[in-house]
Amino acid sequence: MDKKEIEQHIANFPLFKGLFSEEIKKIFEQGLVVHFAKDEIVFHEGSIGTHVYLVLHGGIGIYQEGKEIAQLSEGEIFGEMALLTKQPRSATAKAMVNSSLFVFSETTFEKLLTKKTAVRLLLNIIQILCERLKHTNRVITT
Repeated sequence: MDKKEIEQHIANFPLFKGLFSEEIKKIFEQGLVVHFAKDEIVFHEGSIGTHVYLVLHGGIGIYQEGKEIAQLSEGEIFGEMALLTKQPRSATAKAMVNSSLFVFSETTFEKLLTKKTAVRLLLNIIQILCERLKHTNRVITT
């Protein structure tokens, strides 16, 4: 996929809900697409995090103390907690299959913070985190 195809593809992802195509394009221009081979570590639990990752293609496993706690697929984000809380990563992220990720940094986020786009992104991240919490609560209570 070329850049334009990726931009069109990600427009439907939950992270970009409510954003105009020009806003998505601007975010995409600030980020980077990286590729991870199967079993390659994206980041380690306890490391300092300054990047948010969006799965464009493939799948990512999330592990705490070596135990898988989540599987993420296309359109899902991870790494946002360390960025927002400024605390070390709470888990390890590893490619389950060959994967492509869109990565944007804390610096990119800060550039957007004074704009409506950043507010929309933050609201989308909050909604994503709330959905994860609801899912976790269902798992715990069953």
